[in-house]
Amino acid sequence: MKIEEREYPRVKICNTVSCIGSDDGGTIIEKIIGVVLDISQNGLLIESIQEVESANLSLMASTKENGLIEIKGKVSDCRKAKSGKFRTGILLQGTHEEVVRFIRELVQAHHHQKK
Repeated sequence: MKIEEREYPRVKICNTVSCIGSDDGGTIIEKIIGVVLDISQNGLLIESIQEVESANLSLMASTKENGLIEIKGKVSDCRKAKSGKFRTGILLQGTHEEVVRFIRELVQAHHHQKK
């Protein structure tokens, strides 16, 4: 039996997210469209067709009211899955309130899409 070592439980969702990757100086080096597979209180896992090469990301997603939410993130891991797509773990950056708002809006948008 696999023991979960994560601080926070993951919630499975399926939301499209746009990612802009930059270097440490803030220069944009890549743009990626991905799907959020799961989210927790401190991070998320996205799947994309291209490898994420940036250490720093700006993530943007739609809210259930068709607005946009944005948050910064740091790439913790990027690996190629058996499907050939890339799975990237991202640690969310910002104040506690910013992170909670992003997670809440993303989960609400997911549930709204299912209706």
